[in-house]
Amino acid sequence: MSISKHQLFCLVVLFEIGSTTLFALGIEAKQDAWIVIIFSAIIGIILIVIYTELQKQFPKKNFIEIVFELLGKSIGRPLAFLYGLFFLYGSSRNLRDFSELMKITFLARTPRLVLHITIMAVMVYIIILGLTVLGRTSEIMLPIFMFCILITIMMVIISPEFDIKELSPVLSNGIKPILNSSFPMVINFPYGEVFAFSMIWCYTNHQKNIRKSSILAIILFTVLLLITTIIIICTIGVDYASISTLPLLEVIKMIDVGNILTNLDAVGVIILFIGGFYKTVIFLYAAVLSFSTLFEIKPSKWLIFICAIIETWFSIVFESSYAYHIWLGHKASLPYLFNTFQIIIPPLLLIICWLKIKVKKSKIDRYEY
Repeated sequence: MSISKHQLFCLVVLFEIGSTTLFALGIEAKQDAWIVIIFSAIIGIILIVIYTELQKQFPKKNFIEIVFELLGKSIGRPLAFLYGLFFLYGSSRNLRDFSELMKITFLARTPRLVLHITIMAVMVYIIILGLTVLGRTSEIMLPIFMFCILITIMMVIISPEFDIKELSPVLSNGIKPILNSSFPMVINFPYGEVFAFSMIWCYTNHQKNIRKSSILAIILFTVLLLITTIIIICTIGVDYASISTLPLLEVIKMIDVGNILTNLDAVGVIILFIGGFYKTVIFLYAAVLSFSTLFEIKPSKWLIFICAIIETWFSIVFESSYAYHIWLGHKASLPYLFNTFQIIIPPLLLIICWLKIKVKKSKIDRYEY
């Protein structure tokens, strides 16, 4: 079970794209949303440096094993269990996002349970096949995604609805709206979510290239996110983008090139679905690896099925409506749950790791003396 540095790059790009295409990120800062993306990306790269620095100290261990190494199993086991639930929760949120996408667009009459089971069945099958297969599929899907998104961007830019003046005035309300929009929202979602790869980095063939591949993937993703944010603002305007359910899809619906290229909704759904699928499956895979490490068992089929059933139940029964789903994620989960598990705990563990190394080195020096 291993992936190459190129497969890691593809997986990180698709994962980060995820459900970001469903929202106009940073739109609280209005026409300065693109500045929010740049600022959050810088913080996101710093987070990757922190995550990979911790991984660098234990190159053959996943995050749960690192927790056991640093905190011991008495403290590490409860924390590992919570991280398993956290990854499972992240996967269930994305599953709900994309079942709603399918219902809004093409499958309005299909029961939500059928959609969830269908998507989950594909994810379970890929996870059973293993990480190597998942990495290979990403190498196929990323070029398809890039082709679709680049064609869409070009079509929008040449359309008469595109107006670059919508981006002005810049910083009309100062820096405060940008900071408020960046934290905790955009820094955690999507940049902090790359933390899920802390369960996967140890399976990369070239450990020295983990940080480089991940940062390059973040840079490519940021460029794509920056461009899509700009075309959303310049095409449908800030006010409509802030209330639209699927702003990018609304932009794609407006494409009309000589009354020939129109109604490209299918392309939009492909763009939205590819990223969402990979984010959902990687979160689920991280959850499976967390529980298998915690209980010291191999990631067997029954464990995968149990996680899949719990996730399906949670995304349908617990989150009774899509409005509640959005509120729970943006107002409750991001400021508290995601902040704790993605922003606070990993740096603390890195500090503990450095302290342990320093103490160990001082003991060796004292012994040699």
